[in-house]
Amino acid sequence: MQKIFDFHFHLLFKHYIADPKLKLDVDQGFKTSGVAKVLNELVGGSFDSQSSPSQVKESPLFLGVISLSSVEYAFAERILSICGNDFSFILPVKHQIFDRIKQHQTTYWKDFMGIVAQHRKSMPKLAKAPFSIEFLKRNDFKGKSIEAIESALTDGNRRSFALAIEGGHNLSDVPSGNEQSILSANPHHQMKTLQEMKDFDFMSINLCHLSDIPEQRLGGFAQGVNKLSQRAFKSDYFLPSVGLGLTELGKKLIGQCLLHPERPVLIDVKHMSLYTRLEYYRFKDRLAQDSPDVARLPVISSHTGFTFTSIDQYLNSQRYRSYVNEGDSGKEAMIEPENRKIGRTDDKINKGLYANPWTINLFDEEIAEIMASGGMMGISLDQRILGASNPAMDAVRDHYYEKEQVAYYEFKKLFKEGRLPGEEGFIQALGIAPSKEERHFMLLCMHIVHAVKVGYDKLPWHEGTSPWDHICIGSDFDGLINPINGYENITKMGKLGKDLRHYLPLADKFHLYDKDLTALRYNEDGSVNEDFLNTAIEKFTYRNGLRFIARYLTNWSEKEWETAKKNATSAEAHSS
Repeated sequence: MQKIFDFHFHLLFKHYIADPKLKLDVDQGFKTSGVAKVLNELVGGSFDSQSSPSQVKESPLFLGVISLSSVEYAFAERILSICGNDFSFILPVKHQIFDRIKQHQTTYWKDFMGIVAQHRKSMPKLAKAPFSIEFLKRNDFKGKSIEAIESALTDGNRRSFALAIEGGHNLSDVPSGNEQSILSANPHHQMKTLQEMKDFDFMSINLCHLSDIPEQRLGGFAQGVNKLSQRAFKSDYFLPSVGLGLTELGKKLIGQCLLHPERPVLIDVKHMSLYTRLEYYRFKDRLAQDSPDVARLPVISSHTGFTFTSIDQYLNSQRYRSYVNEGDSGKEAMIEPENRKIGRTDDKINKGLYANPWTINLFDEEIAEIMASGGMMGISLDQRILGASNPAMDAVRDHYYEKEQVAYYEFKKLFKEGRLPGEEGFIQALGIAPSKEERHFMLLCMHIVHAVKVGYDKLPWHEGTSPWDHICIGSDFDGLINPINGYENITKMGKLGKDLRHYLPLADKFHLYDKDLTALRYNEDGSVNEDFLNTAIEKFTYRNGLRFIARYLTNWSEKEWETAKKNATSAEAHSS
């Protein structure tokens, strides 16, 4: 069985929110039935388990990063509200969790520690067959080299997972929700507590998640919930309305994360607004000037898609139209980006492939930024993030995509004034007729090809290194996503290598940008170099993740990383 690495998935989240009457153990998954099943399918299949332990043990997933997160107020406010009618009562969930958040009777920190306790309680059973799951900690690998760690992680049939925190809201120790009478003042203290835990070790944290947290604002977030998603959950807190980049509280938290001498925690830029991401890249560089150890820490985006354009093209060529309205809490800015065709299939009726151009996805400059830092991008398996929109006729698009809301002050500074954070100004046929399943997988392959071509175009590469070293899967399974067709849950991942082998060359051929570059290598007769293709697939599906986790377990040792790169270069040169 070809082993798979997943940079971002949820193992026990749906067990956490499940109705206690179901008595779900780790060897069972969360599944809707009856009317609930019909409504679940209406909202894209978000509620059924996609990566529960019972599914993981039947899958090729052997290495990855489990994300832990407490439920946000925005998700609790209106669940499964369809045509104004509340259908949440039919879902087999623990309504007390959602009610106490909605009624401000708990804190995100308390709930997060409850999730930590849930994982702690499950560890003894998960550690045994048939699961054989271990949670990774740096202390367990102290003094070992990257090569020794890689050998240990690949030896046998154990499944090894690092842990991550999805959303800075998890550190808020004041009543959850929209109550602003008490503000969270010390999220960095809660982070320090996590960094000093003996039995848990967190690799990364998303500064922001999918909603506004008025009692603890750390930085601007990007709208990620679209019309389809709001059939399942509806709240104004999913819409960015305030803020301009990183707050002082956010900077304190980043400092605590990156400057901890023994357990630095990486900042995951997924879910940050574009303006906040740009500010973070510069803020990290400034921290590194005073504390050189910060420079060794990579930038990551664990479960992302791409806009297929540069920031320069997007802003200066104004590849969007905008609206400013007076809302209940002040001015609201809406951006309606142009639809961006990225490739095609040979389906005569429904052949066009389009990106999701919302600013939650990465721009070309950011792809290069992450690669240059030695970082990693996990490509999401959420069809919405990859660009799927209309299941019936997705190739027929209006000129503009669905509107997204951005915080007004970020809109004014970045979109209207063209000012970056800290700066004054802004510089033939495929031979097949693809099914719906194949369209979604082609979108995934288009994202892979795009990232690699951007990397080749924008960065110099040493012998033995390439953009293929910095991408992987970041499925977001069990993160309430709509997975791409054919990959409904983690058990379907066994065919990933075979599908990539078939569709990557097609995506490389029909990618519409940088036509003078190719992501793959080709023989003199024009055929794909199979050795290169197989190596690239192996990197994307597993080897990149293995190396990244090994670097984490050496605590991002610059010496170990340089030694590993030299060894990899030497081995690659020898094999060729």
